Order: sequence, then C-alpha cells, then structure tokens
Amino acid sequence: YPMISDFNWMKRMLSHNVRMPSAVISGYGELLRQELLTPEEQKKAILDICENITYINDLLCLVLEDGTQNEAAERVELGAQLKQMQRYVCEAAKQDSIQIVLYTEKPKMYVSMPQLALMRVFYQLFENAMKYMDGGSQIAVRAYCVEEEQILVVFKNDGRGISEKEASRVFESGFRGSNSNGRAGSGSGLAEIKQIMERYGGSIDASSGKSSGFSVFLMFPKYREEGM
Repeated sequence: YPMISDFNWMKRMLSHNVRMPSAVISGYGELLRQELLTPEEQKKAILDICENITYINDLLCLVLEDGTQNEAAERVELGAQLKQMQRYVCEAAKQDSIQIVLYTEKPKMYVSMPQLALMRVFYQLFENAMKYMDGGSQIAVRAYCVEEEQILVVFKNDGRGISEKEASRVFESGFRGSNSNGRAGSGSGLAEIKQIMERYGGSIDASSGKSSGFSVFLMFPKYREEGM
C-alpha cells in the first residue's frame, strides 16, 4: 500500500505531475500514428516520450515504494535531487502560494545513499511541511559542507510551529503535533525519515518556534571514493 502518510496530498501531487507528461506522450503518439512528423521530428518525439515515461515511472516509484528497504548506498549528487524534488512539488506549492528556495554551498555535493531513499527523505519533508503551511509561506532548503566526511542540509519552513517538548517527539512513529488540527496523516513520515537516515549512516534533528517555523537538520555521509 502507499507509504506516503497523507493520501489526499499524494493524490493531489500526482494529479499535477502526471497530467502534463501524459499529455506530451499522448500528443506525440498521435502525431507518430498519423505519420505527420519528419524523420528528425520522429527522433525527437521518441526521445521526449521516453523521457516523460521515465519521469512518471520515477515519480510512481518514489510515492509507492518503501524507501526503508536496505539497498546499497550509491554516489548521488545532492543538488540535482533537490531540483528534481522541487519539480515534483512545484505545482502543489504554487496552488498553495508556497515559495521554495534552494541553496547549495558548492555546485556539486555528493552524498552516500540510495537515490530513491534520498528522494523519499526530501519528499516526506516537503509533504509534511506543506500540510501545515498557510498561503504566502516559504520552504528554504540549504546544504553545507560542515566536515570532511559530512554534508548538512537544513530544511526550514515558516509554517505553524510546535513546542520544544513536541519537537523532541516528532520522530516517534504515530506522534502528531498539536498543530495538526485534525488534518489527515498518520504521524509516520518523520519517523520513516529518521529510519532511512540512520540506516545509511546519517542523523536527523529538529527544532521549532512555538508560534511559527519548523527546522529539520539532516547530516548526510559524504560520498568517498574507495581507497581515499
């Protein structure tokens, strides 16, 4: 069954992100069927169809597969994954008037983690944040090289805050803060993130302002070539 904690949010995000690539595939398919394209245009159409199929497949894997499975860590470029995640959630963010800001200290920053697991970490963070944010709010994600072996990612939103006592419990499975106000969810999202981070040698912490703002601090192991 879907691992995303809020089914309605997942449904809304999928409807935004699947509709456009599906339209591209359908449109090019019809042009190919009617043989209306030149040989060069046919090549471009086929490449675009393949790219959009891959995009839909990656999105479905992200949403439906269990990111806690024990897969081998790999070399993943952090900035590229953040930009891809921004693409996945941008339409839902626009609808709610939420601004997303990304910053990486270096052009290329490589972490050691399975790509799908990394994407699920960011997906769950965006999903969790956007459920409790009001229009006109902002999500800022910043990445820094803090030590030779580690990369720090600070995921901060200016939505509704919670107390320090509640912030210390957000990674407990099933825990929901007082700011949930009856909103749909299972309280499993941040617990899953903690499980993924610790499985691959990372760590996670959180802090919150009582009235507004919530920050998550993720420490990722930096990818190191064997023998270095």
